[in-house]
Amino acid sequence: MSDDRHSRRRPAPPRNVLPDFIIPALALAFAIYYLTTITEVPWSAQASAVLVSALLLLSILIYAIRTIWRVRAGIETVRWQGLSSDPRNDLRRLGLLALSIGYVWFISDLGFTIATTVFLFLAIVLLSSPANWRNAAVVAVLSSLIGYFVFIFIFETRFPSGPFEKAVAPYAKSVKKAFNDG
Repeated sequence: MSDDRHSRRRPAPPRNVLPDFIIPALALAFAIYYLTTITEVPWSAQASAVLVSALLLLSILIYAIRTIWRVRAGIETVRWQGLSSDPRNDLRRLGLLALSIGYVWFISDLGFTIATTVFLFLAIVLLSSPANWRNAAVVAVLSSLIGYFVFIFIFETRFPSGPFEKAVAPYAKSVKKAFNDG
């Protein structure tokens, strides 16, 4: 005879997906911003913007349809209640928001690499533990240097220049020249 206690488990309560709407909302805002600021650029850039925005909007629509279906099925729910259950997590969220605002505020003065290093280091320490500061430093420095190498050195993206970018620029120029000449 089987034990009926295990076969009559309560179903899991529906998962609150309200926080998951942050990314689609930001993607929608980005698509609108992107489409409204491309009027003075070449047609190829406009075509790319329309394609990227259309793909973003399609992704948002698919997500919305999926969410509506799952809410109607009782698998998920959308509610404000229960979002703020742990005061420590709320403080971390506010700290991360403050770090993000500080990053945007200081990136023009510090430049991409230094601002990104500081932001990543502080964010990792904030979200994990001050005891992880060594690992946070390694990850922050390596991530920022990889970001510099990929976006600024290789793709020549015009990110804000700071002391690091200005100090490295002559060396980067000579390395690029050596690769182009060789």
